[in-house]
Amino acid sequence: MPSLTANRLKKQGEWTSLIANNYIFSCIVGLLVFISSCTSKVPDIPIDLIAAKKIPTVEAFNFETYYTDSNIVRYFLKTPRLLIFNHEKSPYKEFPDGFHMQQFDANKKILSELSGNYGKNFEVEQKWIATGNVIMVNNKGDTLRTEELTYLIKEDRIYSEKFVNIKKGDQDITGTGGFESDSQMKKWSFKKTTGHIFVIEK
Repeated sequence: MPSLTANRLKKQGEWTSLIANNYIFSCIVGLLVFISSCTSKVPDIPIDLIAAKKIPTVEAFNFETYYTDSNIVRYFLKTPRLLIFNHEKSPYKEFPDGFHMQQFDANKKILSELSGNYGKNFEVEQKWIATGNVIMVNNKGDTLRTEELTYLIKEDRIYSEKFVNIKKGDQDITGTGGFESDSQMKKWSFKKTTGHIFVIEK
């Protein structure tokens, strides 16, 4: 027969083991709760924000190039930074730090110059979009200023729905939208205009 002391020691050992197990279990649960509370404070990054971040195929700095058509130089482009996105549904070039472009005739004489704080060129559509302090000057010195201008190369057409100002000799004409012209600004029109035009009487 086991002694009373032995039984007491056995029961005390069981209680000690049970208390130890409960303590370990409580620590594990507490740790999991702590980790869960910490991670829940970190906001998840929206999936659409990650998807919106496009990675360019090519990135170049202080880039300069000539565009030719039938072995004739048509354009000269200069930009501090060029991004090319060739894997998009509609491939394009982006000029996030601005650009300056010159257009030439068949004799390499400058027809017009275009610059802006930001630009995009869609090659397939042959479409240019310039925004931010956009300035266009033709070979006669006529100057156009606006905040957004679209240039369609195939159609030889430029247009803007933004505020446009044109200085042509003594003429200073402002349009609040609906401007359209050829790329050399020989024939242009406004939907809404204000300004001063000086007429020489004969």
